[in-house]
Amino acid sequence: MALPSPETQAKVASEAAQAFVDHFYEALSKRRPINNFYASTSARLTAAGVKPDISINGLLVPDASAYEALLETQGGPVSYDIASFDAQPVNPCFRIGEPELGAGAGAGRDATAAAAVRNGDRLSFAVQDDNEPLEKPFNEAFLLVPHWEAWGRNASRGLRKWVIVSQNFRAL
Repeated sequence: MALPSPETQAKVASEAAQAFVDHFYEALSKRRPINNFYASTSARLTAAGVKPDISINGLLVPDASAYEALLETQGGPVSYDIASFDAQPVNPCFRIGEPELGAGAGAGRDATAAAAVRNGDRLSFAVQDDNEPLEKPFNEAFLLVPHWEAWGRNASRGLRKWVIVSQNFRAL
């Protein structure tokens, strides 16, 4: 199975990171639920033992709900101004929790899976951003992986194509 070219990996990581940064920080700023950004929303990833690893200023947070509760303790509205971000491909063919093709899947399904890999749909990538909220700057790093249910045929609307498996927030 051919892997995506370095150019494809960079393009997919960059575009997906831009969408992630835009939507994630908008949700944080507007105090919208953020659970749907995390790997725990994927039954396939959860069944494979993948659980989001969330660290906020060195404090391990057990899950996205606990992180939301922690954010609520901050009080008033917080606005995030993304100064810059960087996206780097990590694994061109992430496979943990990947849907199985099944014994009778046939050549058509194999070709579809090969095209998904070539197109970068199985890519995992890292995102690091430097943010400047109105009060205190911070740095945040994420590792995102494919949300298998979002890539499937007849996927539910609104599913994120990539979800967070690791998040490290550090106030500066």
